[in-house]
Amino acid sequence: MNYLGGGLAVWFLLTVIPLVTVLVVGLTRIRAARRHRVTDEGPVPVSQVEILVPLKGRMPEQEKILTSLLEQRYPRYDVVFVLESEDDPGNVMVDELCSRYSHARKVISGVADVCAQKNHGLVAGVGNLRPETEILVFCDSTNAAAPDWLEYFTAPLRSGEAQAVSTFRAFDPRPETLAGVCQAIYASFILVLLMIKPKPWGGATGIRRAVFEALNVAEAWSRTVVDDLVLGNILDRARIDVHMRPRHLLRSPLRNQTVEGFLSYLDRQILFPKFTNPGIWFVTLTVILSLTLASYLSLAVTILFLFGYGEPYGAWICLGFLAVLGSALLVLRRVSPFPVSVAKWVSAFFPLLALASFVYLRSIVVNHIDWHGRRYRPGKGGVVLCTTYPSSGNDLRELS
Repeated sequence: MNYLGGGLAVWFLLTVIPLVTVLVVGLTRIRAARRHRVTDEGPVPVSQVEILVPLKGRMPEQEKILTSLLEQRYPRYDVVFVLESEDDPGNVMVDELCSRYSHARKVISGVADVCAQKNHGLVAGVGNLRPETEILVFCDSTNAAAPDWLEYFTAPLRSGEAQAVSTFRAFDPRPETLAGVCQAIYASFILVLLMIKPKPWGGATGIRRAVFEALNVAEAWSRTVVDDLVLGNILDRARIDVHMRPRHLLRSPLRNQTVEGFLSYLDRQILFPKFTNPGIWFVTLTVILSLTLASYLSLAVTILFLFGYGEPYGAWICLGFLAVLGSALLVLRRVSPFPVSVAKWVSAFFPLLALASFVYLRSIVVNHIDWHGRRYRPGKGGVVLCTTYPSSGNDLRELS
């Protein structure tokens, strides 16, 4: 049993040490960033900004979310809503917003055939920019922003400190369903990782227009399955650093989130990097599976020991591992700006590991991404090879 216990100790240390290191480094950077103020940067010029918001369908609080983007305390900006067609369920709402706000307008993109519909919409929006626009911001339609968000977010771009900036989003599960809390935990951990290696990944991304055009991002988007990770890879190749701005995280409300809804979200989060960043996908797959096995094994050994089975040495090692994980989980809870009860947060941890491991294992054999009623089959770099409607099986276009 000592040999077995020693093996467990080594395995658990190899699992816990990187996790704790990531949390310490990431949380230190988050705390420093949250103390930062725009006034700390000195005078910053005002540049014309356009926020491009691709939109499909309606969701709870949609109008409130979009209104938050339209009521920013920034003097020179427009919001461009991009829809696939006039038949979209959100079209009437967008028309009403455009009639109320003079700095809002709508672009109809049409149907995509050789890239993701979201990418197609963003390319259409970029093709309708105002001549005087200097800064582009790409934001999901599910994210609400604080009134001073745009001023703070674009400050490094306007001052010349950065060429690209990004921020993430925090999920606000109401009520605190199991799936909703799992999603909030997942997002908090992704934010910690992004603070260590900043990269566009959901939320919002800002970039100087001249840089965007020089890198020919629109052409890359017009062939690929996802926007943010593709943009991140382009910036990496150009050796352009991305500045993270986590002081004002965007807010994504989760109303009555279900396990099915969370799995659908997690599926895309895991499959996108499989095609665009396979190294990231493989490392995270290995880490998640190891963490899941170690956690469930520790829980089982501890429970068996409490009922009189097993040796104390192994049980204490497992109990110590669970104690470290529990402490890390409580620390991670401080990352989320929205209050989630400690009981719900902790109790969601093991289901989150099980669900994430299931999706990761399934991703090994899956060669497509389902998104808003379409099935995309990407190849290397996320280039779309084929697009179908799963219900009909009809190809929209297939590339040899």
